[in-house]
Amino acid sequence: MSAILVIDTASDRFAVGVDRDGERAVTVAEEERTHTTGLLSAIEALLRGERPAGIIIVTGPGSYAGLRVGIATAQGLSLATGAPLFGVRTFEAVALAAGKESVTAIHPAGRGEFGLQRWAGGRPAGDIVLTAELPAGELLAGEGAGARGGIEIGPRERAAALLERLAPAAREGRLQAGAEPYYLREPAITISRRQRAAG
Repeated sequence: MSAILVIDTASDRFAVGVDRDGERAVTVAEEERTHTTGLLSAIEALLRGERPAGIIIVTGPGSYAGLRVGIATAQGLSLATGAPLFGVRTFEAVALAAGKESVTAIHPAGRGEFGLQRWAGGRPAGDIVLTAELPAGELLAGEGAGARGGIEIGPRERAAALLERLAPAAREGRLQAGAEPYYLREPAITISRRQRAAG
């Protein structure tokens, strides 16, 4: 058996999943913002000592800190085990989970804004944009979509869809290797006043 591991840390709660030749399991963190303290133990519990044959990581957009923890963890596991690493953007995971011909994938971006991208026929049908006004009359999918009459899709659904739809391709090496983070805006992290004064 060969295990494909999925890691999704784009949300306040992370999800991890494993596919063993079609047998799948997904775990979601019980508490919010426990990426640094709970991610490795959740992965260890799912893998049960098995070395993954491939790792799929959600690369964003999403929580800055969450994405950094998830991508760094995936890169470390890839380096330690030799498993190839495949990055997938949050909006592709949402579109796969929605299972619709056409959908507008959304994800919270903080400050009352959302990132969104339109998808049609399994492909992006527009650029990724940051907006405070979600479009009316379109089928929305993603976190926060359920409250707007759309399809609510969180980390559990994204991870499950990635396992179902992409694990075979990852196992056969048919996905694009690499995992670069994608952010909707620059992180709100600056140098300290003391460092600015010294500079």
